Amino acid sequence: MKRVKNILLVSVSMLLAVSCLQKPVVSVNPDFTTDKDVYEIYEDVKITNTSTSTNDIIIACKWEWGSEHFWGKQFEQPLSFDSVGEKEIKLTVVTDSGVSGTCTKTITVQDTNKRPVADFSYSPSTGIMAGDEVQFTDKSTDSDGKIVAWEWKIGANTVTEQNPKFTFNEFGDIEVTLTVTDNQRGKGSVTKIVKVDKNKNSMELLWSTPYDGDGDVIFSSPAVSPDGKTVYAFSSGLHLAALGSDGKQKWSFDAGAHNPGTTKNFGSCTPSVDTDGTVFVIVGNKDTQDKTGTYQSGIYAVNPDGKQKWYYAYGYGWFCNVIPLVLNDKIFTATKRNPAPADFPELWPSGSADNGLLLNKADGSYAGFLQVKRGSHGGLAATKEEHFMVHTDSKYGTRVYWKEGDEWKYYGAAAGQNAFMLGYIGNKNTEIGFTSYMAIDKDNKAYILFAKADGASGSEGDATLLCYDLNKYDKTAGATPEWTLDLDGKNKMYYSLGTVIGEDGTIYVTTTTGVTAVSPNGSKKWYTPAVGNEVFGCPAVDKNGYVYYSETASDLSAGKLVKLNSDGVKVSELTLGQSLCSSPTIAPDGTIYCNGVKDGRPTLSAIKGVAEPATGWSQLGGNPRKTCKFE
Repeated sequence: MKRVKNILLVSVSMLLAVSCLQKPVVSVNPDFTTDKDVYEIYEDVKITNTSTSTNDIIIACKWEWGSEHFWGKQFEQPLSFDSVGEKEIKLTVVTDSGVSGTCTKTITVQDTNKRPVADFSYSPSTGIMAGDEVQFTDKSTDSDGKIVAWEWKIGANTVTEQNPKFTFNEFGDIEVTLTVTDNQRGKGSVTKIVKVDKNKNSMELLWSTPYDGDGDVIFSSPAVSPDGKTVYAFSSGLHLAALGSDGKQKWSFDAGAHNPGTTKNFGSCTPSVDTDGTVFVIVGNKDTQDKTGTYQSGIYAVNPDGKQKWYYAYGYGWFCNVIPLVLNDKIFTATKRNPAPADFPELWPSGSADNGLLLNKADGSYAGFLQVKRGSHGGLAATKEEHFMVHTDSKYGTRVYWKEGDEWKYYGAAAGQNAFMLGYIGNKNTEIGFTSYMAIDKDNKAYILFAKADGASGSEGDATLLCYDLNKYDKTAGATPEWTLDLDGKNKMYYSLGTVIGEDGTIYVTTTTGVTAVSPNGSKKWYTPAVGNEVFGCPAVDKNGYVYYSETASDLSAGKLVKLNSDGVKVSELTLGQSLCSSPTIAPDGTIYCNGVKDGRPTLSAIKGVAEPATGWSQLGGNPRKTCKFE
């Protein structure tokens, strides 16, 4: 009997031990509530998660409705539906131990909201011209609620005021759509056509044509043939394209034959067109350490029919937005770097690594070199006597090359950090050109955009404009500026900013932030900022003092051609693509050409306004042919 009792005691102890080791039972009760059962379309459905669990914690909740889903214990934003009917909402709840459960509820969505009726008027209702301000007045109604939001689409512009005023910078039949939203998120829309007539401030897009080649368009401006019937465009894809004034491509010249593979220009050169129609264009490559000769920098001469006339290679120089300077019987060009003589002796017959190159225009034969202290960073400009100026690298300023007989000579030390270099002020380092372009007037006064050396950092600096009278240049002592003027904004490398001269002698200069008009005596007339965008390229000025320039959004979402009147007031603008990082060109017939990127492709655009070509240095390159010479 005692043995039986012992066995029973052991059995009971084992059962108690086993029961102590068993885990507690986990259960989950998924549940939620809605604030009501029937909702209006777009109405917020307020959901409260009331799920519970026993002996565990809830770690995940998945909500599903239609094709949508959301993870979270509570909705961060109220749920709503944009269609009517029975709507099923499903909640799945998961505990830490993996136990899950679901709960499904159905609500009804109905649509009894009466939509708002959109309507508006505008004044004046007739006789509107580009540049006029128009008052739009909302006349929308909502019979069972109130209107809480307004969205106006006026052409490509969006306005959210109830009764906006809007100035039309474009002309034509402009579509205006008003969409109103009521307090139940119901919407109503109405569209009307506003007829806007053109005026002297107007611009009209004639055509936009993508051309052969890929790559970016950075500071490459269009060049126009002497007869105005052909326009030349060039991109970093190394194709020179010729288009007619009707926008149709005539031919394309592959300028990348000496740059195989993916290596392309750092940017894209602006072509120059001679009086006989010959087109000169520079190519280069990024690989400054290539000593195999695989990649070449060089200059092409192309006949008006698109056939190569000649090509001159000058090594692996890194191209920096230099326009070929067309002289009487010579071409001058410069690059940022060139090979040492030991690397490419056949490319430099003189045995020099200096990087200013003179070629005979007729056949491309070597005609001499001129030192350009570590290479050119920007513009060229020549007088009618064929003296010319070149920006040098970094802090070495602008060198003047004087034509003496059939040759050119510069004065001052090779390093150039002295008074012989334009931009040298107060016995200190010269101001910095940063790829800007200069202009020379009929009296041989030169106007040069610099970055102030004491304020420069990296590739940009505070902008300043200097005026030099080249007639007073002392070949034994150098030159001092007639005047200097500090400008708003900066001069920035590879933005090809610079100066042009109007018919009345006014100097117009671009900086990163806007355009400044300056009197010949150095006083500022006006400054117009480019709000929200950056400025690229030089301006172009027509005979009547209208100023055209390019600006581009920092995210390359929109490139615009902007037109200012002679008082600096913006009177018109056109969006021409994603970027417009070059200078506009006014052709002899008044057509304005712009080279940019649209839909990811290099694209040439033609704009018709009332532009009349100006004489003298009215645009980048001095004239529509982009020869960099005063004519």
